[in-house]
Amino acid sequence: MAPREPTEREIDAAARALADDGFAVLTDVLGEGEVAVLREQLVAVAAGERAAGVDRDPRWEDGPENQRVFGLLNKGAVFVELAEHPVALAVVSRLLDPAFLLSSLTANITGPGGHPMYLHYDQDYVPPPWPSAPLVVNLIWMLDEFTEENGATRIIPGSHRDDHTGCDAGALAARATETVAVGGPAGGVVVLDGRVLHQTGANRTADQRRHGVIAYYCQPWIRQQENSSLSLLPEVWPTLSPRMRDLAGLRTYKGLGGVAGPTQRGLRV
Repeated sequence: MAPREPTEREIDAAARALADDGFAVLTDVLGEGEVAVLREQLVAVAAGERAAGVDRDPRWEDGPENQRVFGLLNKGAVFVELAEHPVALAVVSRLLDPAFLLSSLTANITGPGGHPMYLHYDQDYVPPPWPSAPLVVNLIWMLDEFTEENGATRIIPGSHRDDHTGCDAGALAARATETVAVGGPAGGVVVLDGRVLHQTGANRTADQRRHGVIAYYCQPWIRQQENSSLSLLPEVWPTLSPRMRDLAGLRTYKGLGGVAGPTQRGLRV
């Protein structure tokens, strides 16, 4: 099934919402069949990793009921296609340099009793003061309905306009009461300006697991979260489209990213 192309109206509306509130929600981006395939693949990968014990990491504070899945470009062509979905590329292009990169592609699955994540900015590794436009953009693809009860992302609307100098954990934690749950039906996507405060919500349901895929994009001169040159499996490289290779950071950008000089040759070009 060919991915749905964006309309100019919905991208304009998303850009306005991002400017006003620091986030936007686009609905009905994926069809039911696309959601089913993505969710089935994610459930299978997550089950395999949990059985193998590779998902246990004490650095994640949202508890063992929640599960993170990393490196999704290696774990199914359906995830690669999601990273270069036309709607995703169109909305990110409104916020970042046209040569933007995919910083990482991961999943966050909240389980019953899962804790909320700490409040954070997605570009909080950048020393303030920050420029008047985001340096990173996060897309959260909803593979289930995201509700306040099952751990929908919580956001402080308008916090992308903060001065961003008080980024210490204590000051941010004190703002938890300002958050609102932002979600929607399966098949939609939540878009976050990298300067907006947000967190994974607590899953307060008895039996729902909430599945989301997180596509994190950055300016082309920022170091990516995932080092694609090392992490992508050799058999994956030939399957990537030219656009996906660009997103993975395999082209030079204004003198950056060269291999033994300013040009790159061979398979990864």
